[in-house]
Order: sequence, then structure tokens, then C-alpha cells
Amino acid sequence: MAKTWAVSFQERERMELERIILDGDERSALDFLKQVIYPQVKESEKPGSCFHDPSIPVDKLDRTVERQKKLGSF
Repeated sequence: MAKTWAVSFQERERMELERIILDGDERSALDFLKQVIYPQVKESEKPGSCFHDPSIPVDKLDRTVERQKKLGSF
């Protein structure tokens, strides 16, 4: 069974991603993956993670939405 991950960006991170793409900046692209994307993927693997199976309604999760973690700042 395949897993699906969602990635959340702050405005500053979205702008940095846009700059990386427009400039073709390969070094910054790798840094972005390491500092923003990868931490979110690793966090999603932890038990009780704020990332969840979308087939499970949010009201059935162990942790309330207010307690979700803020990940990856660039």
C-alpha cells in the first residue's frame, strides 16, 4: 500500500522554493530538501504524528488540531 504525504509551507518557504526554481539553483534546492521537506517526512513517520491517514476523520485523531507541530523553517 502506498503512502501519501502532504507538505506544508510558510510563505517565506514558498517564496524560497519559487526563487530556487527560477534561478535553477541546485545547491539551494538540496538545502531546501534537507531543511524543509525531509524534516516533515521524518516527523510523519513518528507515532502520534500530526500527519495522518486522510481516510481517518480529524475528530478521530489522538491529538487535537491545536497541538499540531510546526515543522521546517528555512
